[in-house]
Amino acid sequence: MSTAAARLLALLHRLEDGLLALAALLLLLLALAQIVLRAGFDAGWSWAEPVSRAGVLWLAMLGALGAARQQRHIAIDALPRLLPGPWRRLVHALSNLAAAAVCGWAAWIGAGLVAAEREFPLVFALGIPSWVPMLVLPAGFGLMALRLAIGAFSAPPPPGAEGGEGQGA
Repeated sequence: MSTAAARLLALLHRLEDGLLALAALLLLLLALAQIVLRAGFDAGWSWAEPVSRAGVLWLAMLGALGAARQQRHIAIDALPRLLPGPWRRLVHALSNLAAAAVCGWAAWIGAGLVAAEREFPLVFALGIPSWVPMLVLPAGFGLMALRLAIGAFSAPPPPGAEGGEGQGA
């Protein structure tokens, strides 16, 4: 990989990590504000609960993308750890491609859900159409499918080692 591409990828990873941290911070601040408003002023924001629920979904998807990037996603990897080098690489590639296919299917289903919701949208919160927070499903699963497909062509982690920052897409 060229140095310019490596720098761009590193910038993308930092942006992804920053977005994950920002989402967690905003959710925490929103929950804290709701607690203070309810306990201290017997009030609250009507939009805070749906935004919090959607925020948790976005946070989970961003976390899953980060885990897939570092090859720390949930995987059944007992067999690859027992196999010799070339077979381990083959099983690693096949399992990543299978996971990419499942994520691609989930992205397709998510796109269908967004399309269906766009036909008869409700108001989510603050005038935002209900399909907007659902965009995380096709986008997140699509990016995860891409990341796993790219990771299929990377070297598998050595037996007994956890996935690391330099591995994967």
